[in-house]
Amino acid sequence: MAYVEALEGTDIDFGKVLWHKLRGNKEFPTDGALWLFQSESGKWHLLIASPRVDQVGPREAYRELLSITSRMTADSDQLSRIELISPKQPLYLALRSVFGKTASVEGARIGSTQIGGRYIDDAYLYEIR
Repeated sequence: MAYVEALEGTDIDFGKVLWHKLRGNKEFPTDGALWLFQSESGKWHLLIASPRVDQVGPREAYRELLSITSRMTADSDQLSRIELISPKQPLYLALRSVFGKTASVEGARIGSTQIGGRYIDDAYLYEIR
């Protein structure tokens, strides 16, 4: 069995702080956030679904996000694991079909399951809308 990196409390806290900064931000709207373990890289990635990815393209969306994260306490490893995705991305659409009407998913863990045709080893959810 391969070694699986544990999601640390500092990462969970970082994701929560960032999510709470983003969820009410009018200039950088977001639809959801979650930590997803990606077995290909063996690392956790903080996926943030934002329509800005489709509106201005990924490069500019990352630039806009940088102006928000630069005012936060975070280490470079945490920042490098942020992955902006379109809310139209198939995995996110599948998650939204399962969790989109749930009052709150913050802190929910899902794992060893398949959603939308993709196997999920482990995930930590903040919000899916």
